[in-house]
Amino acid sequence: MNYIANMKLDGTLLTKLEKGKLSLEEIDKLEKKCFLSKFDSEDAYELGQFVRREVAETFPNKAVAINISLVNDHVLYHTVVGVASNDNDYWISRKKKTALRFGHSSYYMRIAKGDKTPQEKFFVDPKDYAFHGGAVPIFLENSDYPIAILTVSGLKQHEDHLFAVTSIIEYANKSREATLNLD
Repeated sequence: MNYIANMKLDGTLLTKLEKGKLSLEEIDKLEKKCFLSKFDSEDAYELGQFVRREVAETFPNKAVAINISLVNDHVLYHTVVGVASNDNDYWISRKKKTALRFGHSSYYMRIAKGDKTPQEKFFVDPKDYAFHGGAVPIFLENSDYPIAILTVSGLKQHEDHLFAVTSIIEYANKSREATLNLD
């Protein structure tokens, strides 16, 4: 599939995320758009390549790690842009674990915990879970349970989150367009 480069992040949405002004309902509404009509290893590769190209073009001077894993933690795609460190992989592991456990993005869970610590609100250890933006569940159409998780690490957490959400939505839209264009 050939995807249009230079995906644009919604500046208003980015500002709201940065300032914590997006409600759980608004975040959930965005997450509900993160569904694909199908998902297999080829889709994981195409989505991963799409995210990698967009990160490299949008944030050329940043070190960013990108991971797509199934809910059983099987990694289907993992790469870095720039010189990312092992620390990015540690963040990916913790963010992904949060999204998998709660079925929502790690940013959603950050807002859901409020002013409480992860231990107080959810009885989890922050050494194992990260309540920071960047891990977003991928759903199949008509499913309430995620099939995979896209995790981005290396940007500011609101950028990680919006980049992951926007990437899934853009990829899904392009996939649907390609399927409908049957000539």
